[in-house]
Amino acid sequence: MKVFLATFIGLVICFMATPLLELVGHNLFPVPFKVDFSNMEEFNANKHLIPTGAYISVALSRGISLVLGLMTARLIEKADLIPLYIIAGFILFGTIANAFGLPHPTWFKILEISLVTLVSASMLYFYFKKSPKATTK
Repeated sequence: MKVFLATFIGLVICFMATPLLELVGHNLFPVPFKVDFSNMEEFNANKHLIPTGAYISVALSRGISLVLGLMTARLIEKADLIPLYIIAGFILFGTIANAFGLPHPTWFKILEISLVTLVSASMLYFYFKKSPKATTK
């Protein structure tokens, strides 16, 4: 039951933190045109106007929200790493879907997917070393 609870709450934290952190980034680096995703031709024509900081803040928001979700799950379930694997997998899948579902520059796709992968791997490695199951007697 704790595995399910840790997974669920960790995912909720990730899904709630990401748009909030993206909102902060969009306020720091406002887009100079109205974004209308129903008209992708207009978006593609104007995407070169999006500040680089806006892209970087979106990638950072994914990484920070993933850290928050993984840490929350680990606080709830200390003995098992399965919630961390599930959360990292969901967020990585969502990041890849977002990167290729919307027209982004190639450098941003690489940055975003790399950041989420590195955060996932480093958090899992850090917690694996501290896991009671990982220690030998």
